[in-house]
Amino acid sequence: LQGIFVLGLPYALLHSGYSGLLLIVLAAALCCYTGKILIACLYEENEDGQLIRVRDTYEDIANACCKKLSPNLGGVVVNVTQVVELIMTCILYLVVSGNLLSHSFPYVPVTEKTWSVIAFVTLLPCVFIRTLKIVSKLSQLCSLVHFVIILVVITYCLTQIHQWSWAKFRLSLEFEDFLVSVGVIIFSYTSQIFLPTLEGNMKNPGEFRCMLNWTHFFACILKTTFALTAFLTWGEKTKEVITDNLPSFLETLVNLCLLTKALLSYPLPFFAATE
Repeated sequence: LQGIFVLGLPYALLHSGYSGLLLIVLAAALCCYTGKILIACLYEENEDGQLIRVRDTYEDIANACCKKLSPNLGGVVVNVTQVVELIMTCILYLVVSGNLLSHSFPYVPVTEKTWSVIAFVTLLPCVFIRTLKIVSKLSQLCSLVHFVIILVVITYCLTQIHQWSWAKFRLSLEFEDFLVSVGVIIFSYTSQIFLPTLEGNMKNPGEFRCMLNWTHFFACILKTTFALTAFLTWGEKTKEVITDNLPSFLETLVNLCLLTKALLSYPLPFFAATE
């Protein structure tokens, strides 16, 4: 819910204006709702009216939906799609890590591709991860690093509060730019692909819906605050990745934090893909 792509939200507001703020809230509500529906599909009532988990993955759900057409067709399509998405996510984190290392240490005579290979080598121990408990601890560290990044950016923006102006928001929108904003905002909430694994490994699965409500609520508040303060600070000068707007010393600090976050984010999609 709080991935690296949150850094693109101020740029999304640049092209969506006030509607972007509304979309951040709506996307949170819709993603939370669809997450609950997807997990509900894993359960069925038994003869006593109790909900029993009869499915474990989206593949099982797809097979149940398409069983009249083909018993396994839906599951194969969904499974392939999921694995491809997870692999692409893993690759994306490696590319981002290489890019961040290249920009953080420009004086080191190493290419961006080589940095990506180095990042990959450091992540090889992920193949030994067998339980979600280890992944959850790494994800906690990832969340802590993400909070530091958000705190640094928001704190700097608050020091520039004298420059803020609501007039920076656009009233007129260009359709193509707005679609880009929609993609950035919705993608920043992507978590559905991990939900079956997460819910299945919870100590108290009955608390899943409550957990989903609170996490999406706080994610919405944090995203809105971050995007709003950053956009009000830089306005039309807002860049695609907001860290590029920061002074050089802060940009280096945040880039190193982003590198740490990218490396800590890698185990989750890797674990889900290999599971």
